[in-house]
Amino acid sequence: MAYLLKDLKEKYTNDPIIQSQLKNEFGNYNKLEEEFNLFWEKHIEEVINESSMGNGHIAGAGAVDYNESKVLYFYIRTLKPKNVLEIGHASGCSTVVLARAMEMNNQKGHVYTCDIKGNAVEKPEKNFINSFGKYMDKGLVKSTSYVDANDYVKQLNEEIEFIFIDASHEPEFCYPIAKLLQQKYPKVIVAYHEWAMSPIASKEELSYVSIKENLQYQKMAEREAFNKEYNLKDYEHFGFYGSCGLGIVKPRTEELNIKVYYRLSNLEAGISKKKIANATKKHCLENCISEFGLSNITILGDTLNDKTRDYVNSLKLRLIEVNNGTGSGTFRDALNLAIDENKDSDLIYLLEDDFLHKPNSSNLLKEGLLSFNGYITLYDHPDKYINKEQGGNPFIEQNGEVTRLVKTNSVHWKITNSTVMSFAARVRRLKDDIELLDKYSSERITDSFRFFTELSQTKGIPVLSSIPGYSTHCESAWLSPLTNWNKI
Repeated sequence: MAYLLKDLKEKYTNDPIIQSQLKNEFGNYNKLEEEFNLFWEKHIEEVINESSMGNGHIAGAGAVDYNESKVLYFYIRTLKPKNVLEIGHASGCSTVVLARAMEMNNQKGHVYTCDIKGNAVEKPEKNFINSFGKYMDKGLVKSTSYVDANDYVKQLNEEIEFIFIDASHEPEFCYPIAKLLQQKYPKVIVAYHEWAMSPIASKEELSYVSIKENLQYQKMAEREAFNKEYNLKDYEHFGFYGSCGLGIVKPRTEELNIKVYYRLSNLEAGISKKKIANATKKHCLENCISEFGLSNITILGDTLNDKTRDYVNSLKLRLIEVNNGTGSGTFRDALNLAIDENKDSDLIYLLEDDFLHKPNSSNLLKEGLLSFNGYITLYDHPDKYINKEQGGNPFIEQNGEVTRLVKTNSVHWKITNSTVMSFAARVRRLKDDIELLDKYSSERITDSFRFFTELSQTKGIPVLSSIPGYSTHCESAWLSPLTNWNKI
């Protein structure tokens, strides 16, 4: 059953996931929320009456809902843009949200809005409550109807500092407009409607979609278009939950770094393993710091002794202590923390405490993550060169695996059938595969081989390993080949 628009204020305000999303982007937003709620109490009637589909009491039937409107309002109030560009004003409900926030900023500026139709400007004045017509009369809204959006944007000469798009959902429209916006306004935040109405949306995102039957026949192209035209290196991609979902493309203000979640323990997670002499807790951690940077590392400390704890604290590393006593438990802690506190396009490295890396590992790992939407490892596991009859990987014959070889700027990569549970991925990838990740980390020891095998067979998601290996697990019998790891 679809959600009713009037019920969403209470539903969303008390939702801890939505609260977390808002806090991560806007900090303490309590005062802004109170301000927005006063506005929304009047505006909701306009949304219900002016829905472009005529059934505006149903959330997701047309205009942006309570949470989606609030996010737009918060962005305008906090960024204080000089001018805003809206593509697709429809009945004008979202325009009013943008205009009201601009009005509250007490700045001179305009909401420039266009539409291929003329819904908002043609409605009788008596239908306007809050309203589109009022803000046009004030000169705050500059509206152009019956115009192609691409032509409108190309001809617009005003300085734009925030963009909202809610127009055609077809690929033929979405890809060209996303490309045009990136080229003309490369430093501007873009918000777009129907973020969750996408083939790549997660189950959690889809659970907030109001009109579920729309998912059966409507696959909106906005998300894929913006993902393609705005590269991950220079832009953050994330979204806010809602009846259709509100996607955000945001220029990065800092260099994109890999965030390492480092599982450190003074216990043996499984069977005791013989390791090379320099594979001490201290040396492996220092090697990680040298390659990935102190500020990019979070330590998940499981049952640490005093000596190890004091050493980690002396380095001023972020330390989160847990008490699992199992490698799988700490893996899940690291996984969930990485997902909870990062955005979809952030780069994550889940790492055990017995790995070593060669110089330039961070750059190579980042190269792989930005090039492929899969799981990336620098560990060239030697079991891929040992026949299954001799104790190697079950898929290996004639001392090798059937694969494809690809390259990025600095290194070759092979598609491999599996790796260990130390790997890098985008947050979005981890979210999409969370059920399988949980499934194969539910026992005392994680089952990486079965995880990657099922992932490949059911989803076609690749694991890519650098050739040659730039990292190794430090168990003596399984070192990444062609490197003297005792000297690293």
